[in-house]
Amino acid sequence: MNQDSTGRDWTAAEKAAYRHLIRTHHPDRGGDPDELVTQLARFHATQQAGGERIVFVSRRRGLAGVIDALRQRRRRRRQPPRVR
Repeated sequence: MNQDSTGRDWTAAEKAAYRHLIRTHHPDRGGDPDELVTQLARFHATQQAGGERIVFVSRRRGLAGVIDALRQRRRRRRQPPRVR
């Protein structure tokens, strides 16, 4: 994710700080789930102080993700063109 919900690109420092936060506190990496929630809330609060918001996009992985992507592509191709 390179942009926040306002369309502003993240700086390299913001990306690095966010990734470091996730790497150090994520339960799959041996971190505490409650600590992750607390740290994410703090991170969101600092981001929103500047009027920005982080949006998480979840996508399926593996074969299920490929099938979903193909279905979406097929749906888009079947829609009429958006001509004004």
